[in-house]
Amino acid sequence: MHMSTLTVAVHDRTGVPAVVDFLVNKLAAYDTHLLDWIRIYPMTEQQHQPQLSGELAPVTLSTCWPPRETWLDCDEPQARHKFRIKVNIWQGEDYPAMECNWGRVPARPIRRRSVQERYTTRGLCEWSYPDRLSATVHALTRALFLYLAQTHQLDLPPSNSNASTLGHRWAIEWLHCSGQSAAAEALSAQLVKWYLIQSSGLQG
Repeated sequence: MHMSTLTVAVHDRTGVPAVVDFLVNKLAAYDTHLLDWIRIYPMTEQQHQPQLSGELAPVTLSTCWPPRETWLDCDEPQARHKFRIKVNIWQGEDYPAMECNWGRVPARPIRRRSVQERYTTRGLCEWSYPDRLSATVHALTRALFLYLAQTHQLDLPPSNSNASTLGHRWAIEWLHCSGQSAAAEALSAQLVKWYLIQSSGLQG
């Protein structure tokens, strides 16, 4: 699917034109000329497998590739490209589906070689998508956040936890517009908890 209202091609192989229109409208407030393309693909059975025993199977995969000047591992330089976004969405019939991804957790100390002790609020959280449309909105928003943050159109670090925060916000808006108030309220309650955690002054 190619949308002519953007400076970027949107290729949808999952049949979600309403989601594409929703996000096109959201992107109207931003500069997209540094985006090459956005692709929405079905998730394969292999991708829909837990990484470890007992973990949730992924429902969405989001990738935002930064610009590339050359590919140093090749004998010949590869063509330059701008930012590129690809998401994979599980197309199964087992929705509502739980997602485990980066969000906000109570501050905890971490140790790194460069810093003796540091606190972070980034951690894995769980939430539910009522259907694949809301999952697609969330996944695309996470990838788009990384693009917007890395192009300095949002004044936030380009972390996966911040990406999930915007994913929640836009998914909540989508759910309300779709008449799914209960699902929207569940994400809203989790988002409030994340904001309270961040109000402690720990950023990132």
